[in-house]
Amino acid sequence: MKKILCFALAAATMVGCGNKAAYTITGESDKFAGKYAYLQVEKEGELQTVDSVAVADNAFSLKGVAEQPYSAYVVVKDAGAERPEFYTELFVEPGQIAIEEVAGERPSFKAVGGALNDAMNAVNDKLAAIEAKMGEGADNAALEAEYYAALYSAIVENGGNLLSQNILRNNYYAFEPQQVIDAIALIPAEAQEGFANMKSSAEQALKVMPGNPYIDITEVGTGDQPQTLTPDGKVLTLKSVVENKKNKYVLIDFWASWCGPCMREVPYLVDAYKQFHSKGFEIYGVSFDRAREPWLKAIEEKDLDWLHVSAVNYWDNKARHDYAVNSIPANFLVDCSTGQIIAKGLRGEQVVEKMGELLK
Repeated sequence: MKKILCFALAAATMVGCGNKAAYTITGESDKFAGKYAYLQVEKEGELQTVDSVAVADNAFSLKGVAEQPYSAYVVVKDAGAERPEFYTELFVEPGQIAIEEVAGERPSFKAVGGALNDAMNAVNDKLAAIEAKMGEGADNAALEAEYYAALYSAIVENGGNLLSQNILRNNYYAFEPQQVIDAIALIPAEAQEGFANMKSSAEQALKVMPGNPYIDITEVGTGDQPQTLTPDGKVLTLKSVVENKKNKYVLIDFWASWCGPCMREVPYLVDAYKQFHSKGFEIYGVSFDRAREPWLKAIEEKDLDWLHVSAVNYWDNKARHDYAVNSIPANFLVDCSTGQIIAKGLRGEQVVEKMGELLK
């Protein structure tokens, strides 16, 4: 499951001297002995140290000023070490913040103090309770749905604040497009620019929800490799497949040979294709592979006998943007008679079940 916080540095001014904006972050544990504590944030893709201090008598104290709250990590490690031994996600906000140890099999810590940190802990406790129910014999699909429903509720309940923003930033892929758009609307105007691409993707995703017409795929790649090339180097557009009178339904399948979840779906797709291809079912596979060899090898070794296109240029893919694909596997089922998308995100036996309903 995704963590609530990310490394993103919120708009924060690290200057000023007013006591109202002052913070103190403290921590104490015998696990910290002989180490250093660092307050770190991410800016422009790189971790930057805001402050650091040597641990003394198993304790540390980091002090500063935060005119606006921001997301950060407290990292405890040996001086000069690349990897942290302990880290804690937190919001740096005015007041007293304590890094406290959490009981469990593995040493872990949480930040206590401040409205945002306390709200985050409440959400994490709720998520942990759901995760604890997961396992063999449990209805994990239902529990996963409950997990993400709890996350979305936390977004709404926190009204677009930093906690709300970080939950959305790290879990947007699990929400419906309209939910994403509604969540972004809660965010203060001055922070919405950072969600512009997410909003654009969600708006595009609405265009390919079931009930909408399919979007033709004429270019898979971009730049120097824009065409929808088959393994033998021919151009094959989606429109030509949908309009082929032999086909009644076409499944647009976004995948890659390097994608473990994609390959786990393969047996179900092979089964569906064997059962229903002769009745009018076709698959149009769009690969996000980075090189031809693994793409072609997967097609041959896994008996993927359907249609395939790729520009073998990874995520640099126009079709991905047109269908708002942010993770794979992803698929869309098109009714050739109407040109409409009638289903999406079919997994496992759902493909066979759906085609069994449609092609009795």
